[in-house]
Amino acid sequence: MRLTQAQKGAALMVAGVLCMASMDVMAKTLGLSIPVAQIVWLRFVSQTILVGAGLILTGQTLFLTNHMKLHMLRGVASTSSSYLFFLGIIYMPLADATALIQLVPVMVTLGAVWILGEKIGRRRVMGIAAAFIGAMLIIRPGTSVMTTMSLFPLMGALGFTIYALATRFVRSDGPWTTLFLQGFFGMCFSSVVVPFFWQTIALEDLPVLAALVAFGILGHLLMIRAFAAAPASEIAPYGYAGLLFAIFFGLILFDETPSPLTLLGAIIIVGAGLYVWYREKLTQAQENYD
Repeated sequence: MRLTQAQKGAALMVAGVLCMASMDVMAKTLGLSIPVAQIVWLRFVSQTILVGAGLILTGQTLFLTNHMKLHMLRGVASTSSSYLFFLGIIYMPLADATALIQLVPVMVTLGAVWILGEKIGRRRVMGIAAAFIGAMLIIRPGTSVMTTMSLFPLMGALGFTIYALATRFVRSDGPWTTLFLQGFFGMCFSSVVVPFFWQTIALEDLPVLAALVAFGILGHLLMIRAFAAAPASEIAPYGYAGLLFAIFFGLILFDETPSPLTLLGAIIIVGAGLYVWYREKLTQAQENYD
């Protein structure tokens, strides 16, 4: 049975988010023995070396772009969101932190209105509001559930939103160049911080660290292939599979059982994200028809 392009893209996207969820498991495992600053730095260094080597071997120029400042902004945003999200998953249940990062799609829609001047209708505004209500159910301000650590995934989602919006302007550079420059500037900015936290890595932690780097790079590559195989509008919803993987890994590996309110909040966030995606797809179809 031969897969259609849409089915191939969906399969690659699910495989990609599975790798990213696995990377999060490695980060949570290492987080109490290796400083987050060191984990983030090693991730970006590895990405820069491997993707850069691939570009060189295929005869491509590493820094061929007309959007260097935007790539620098992507590097700052990606580095900060990685720090914040890794802190969140280390000190919070994996499903809770992952559910909060699922706010990114609706935050990108909101950012497109403020920054790019795009227009949205009343229904999509309601979807965005519902997503933030879901986030409040997970954090539960004013209760003992809310901690300082629960704010880290939210701020990480904000950083990733800036990264995603900036990426819209550099797509003409191609996926490999954008991936390399993300890693390069992430390496540069994280190198400023890592000397203050550097420590010797224990031998038993090296395989886990290698797995984290491998899962991170493979996840990015699979998602690049996914978007190359099918339109983003067709496969974006499959990115929410990452939340299912996070719930499964949290339950099996860390004995974390999400509370009913956390599950409700996650369902609302994912439902709102899918609704916003659906409304955007309808709007694009109407514009193409006109």
